Amino acid sequence: MKTTSQSQKTQPRVAPEAERPLSPARAFVVQFREETEDTCERFTGRVEHMISGEAARFQSPEELVAFLARVLRAVNTTPPGER
Repeated sequence: MKTTSQSQKTQPRVAPEAERPLSPARAFVVQFREETEDTCERFTGRVEHMISGEAARFQSPEELVAFLARVLRAVNTTPPGER
């Protein structure tokens, strides 16, 4: 039987920022094609920003990251009242 103090010791600590709600302005759906491989030789799919609906197809990890970075930069420069 575990006591309360034992349970607290075995649970991983969660950083305070991980407990805050996640912003929907930073939500994306990434869909990979069936032929995508973890070796990145074939890395294709589609990504969509959930709030704006902006979407793109990608054929490499670099293209995926470039889309995410571009959209997140736009989100970070948009005033909160306009999101």
